[in-house]
Amino acid sequence: MNSLIHPALWQLTKMRTAGKFRGMLASFTQPRKLAVSILGSVLALIWLSNVIASILFREKYDPESLRTWMTLSLSVYASWHFVRVAWQRPDASIEWSEAERNNLVPSPFTRQQLLQYRLATVLGVTTLKAAIGTILLLPDLANPTLGFLAFWCGLAFIELLRVISDSLAVGMGQKLYRAFRAVIVGTLITLRVFFSSAALLQTQSASPDSKIPIVFLFGLNFLEVLKSSVHTTTGEIVTAPFALFVELITARVVTYQILLTLMAAFSVLIVTVWTLSRLDNWSESSIVGREKRSRKFHSASSKESMESNLDSRSLPNFLIKLCGGAVTWRQAVGVYRYGTGVVLALIPPAILSAMPLFMSRLNDRLAILNFLGGLVFYSFLLLPSALKFDFRRDYSHLLLLKMLPLRPSRVVVGQLATPILLTTLFQYAMLAFACSVREMNFYILLSAVLSFPAMNFAVYGWENLMFLIFPQKLKQEGIEVFLRTTVLFTAKGVTCGIVFAMIFWWAFASTKLSLILSNVSPLLGNHRLVFGIGVWCSVTCVGVLMTLLAARQFKNLDIFPEKQAG
Repeated sequence: MNSLIHPALWQLTKMRTAGKFRGMLASFTQPRKLAVSILGSVLALIWLSNVIASILFREKYDPESLRTWMTLSLSVYASWHFVRVAWQRPDASIEWSEAERNNLVPSPFTRQQLLQYRLATVLGVTTLKAAIGTILLLPDLANPTLGFLAFWCGLAFIELLRVISDSLAVGMGQKLYRAFRAVIVGTLITLRVFFSSAALLQTQSASPDSKIPIVFLFGLNFLEVLKSSVHTTTGEIVTAPFALFVELITARVVTYQILLTLMAAFSVLIVTVWTLSRLDNWSESSIVGREKRSRKFHSASSKESMESNLDSRSLPNFLIKLCGGAVTWRQAVGVYRYGTGVVLALIPPAILSAMPLFMSRLNDRLAILNFLGGLVFYSFLLLPSALKFDFRRDYSHLLLLKMLPLRPSRVVVGQLATPILLTTLFQYAMLAFACSVREMNFYILLSAVLSFPAMNFAVYGWENLMFLIFPQKLKQEGIEVFLRTTVLFTAKGVTCGIVFAMIFWWAFASTKLSLILSNVSPLLGNHRLVFGIGVWCSVTCVGVLMTLLAARQFKNLDIFPEKQAG
């Protein structure tokens, strides 16, 4: 190992690993985190016990189906990295933490040595991922040792592709990057439309008596079409490197041919590392060249900025006074900066929720109800994790937010405004599209228009409250994050169960209440109206409550808990 990594960097790797374990242990023993740590450990133990039991007692997967799905999963996982860099261009080819960027990068190490150090840390995490994958597929692995080795090779290949995609995107000029983005986005949209159309045809030809909801039936058909694409000529060519690793993972007996395949897998890794090394040198040279060419431009821009009168470019006072308008403005600028990513995040829920509208075997009422159910499900499943233009992307700016001359409630509302507005506009656009395709009842349309903002208010209020209780970086990893995620996942599950139980209870209660209120006003005798008003008021109250709790948590938030604990 010392021959591959500089001795000082190897020592740093060992010290960082030991420091992470010590920091994690110290974090668990802090009084304010001890209860959460214990609860997370208990829940994690329960979840892991269920997983282990399901692994030990489940039946083996069909070998052919297992190979197909593993090949497809690895291929999609690797392709996502190229979609990601087309979605949002990375700032650097190698991702550094703030401490590494300030202390390690300026140190007298060559670029090659820094690249070796980064690959060592990345592949170290890959070892843990490969071990987890081996455990999950233990009943299907005839040779666990070979399976672990093949898992490690496959995941290491994907991690190398991730760094390669970052190097390519960073090294490209602006015009070349735009062309690259257009190709990736165009290919992605074409594939999605093709697979969706094939799945839609299968869903339309399904039996009308099927008890499976249209949305889920379409999802199952979509997966089947995606699975069958692996066995086409194009699919076999694209997934060939991953099929190599999957063949090793599912190998029953170590034969001469398997040994040759293993050697081929290591050869692929070696060639990929060599390619990455050359791409990294090209990327750095390209960056240096662009900086030299733009130096004169920046000098002229700075001079122009100094001479310009910026008084007329200040924000209007009414915007600043309106619900922490400066905070909302900042998040809106973030949306403008990552506009391509926002558009791509809206495409999947838009396509998936709109599919029932084109089901010819559904009448207008059923198509609209399936559409609304899919819109609620997919937008709340996918969008909150994609539209993080709130506290969740401001982990490193919490101290600056607390120093603003604004009440905590205004800061919270200002942070929530942008994702709520984006989600609501998306849902209204989908409603307009649905009305242009199908005939929608006026009262259903009115209910949806009034309900979506209230639901968005409650959902994003909940997400930000949970973040303020358990703040963490966007890409933070580790056992502590795993335990926090376990607690939050369990809390969400319990909350959803309580909400559904209350909705069912109110459905029966509103019927009886409407009978009583019918004596007061005939309009209130409509149980659907009473049910809708009750649900809307409840969801709105939940949103207000989440905002008030988030404001209180933000006001009492401890920015430096580690220092105070020490």
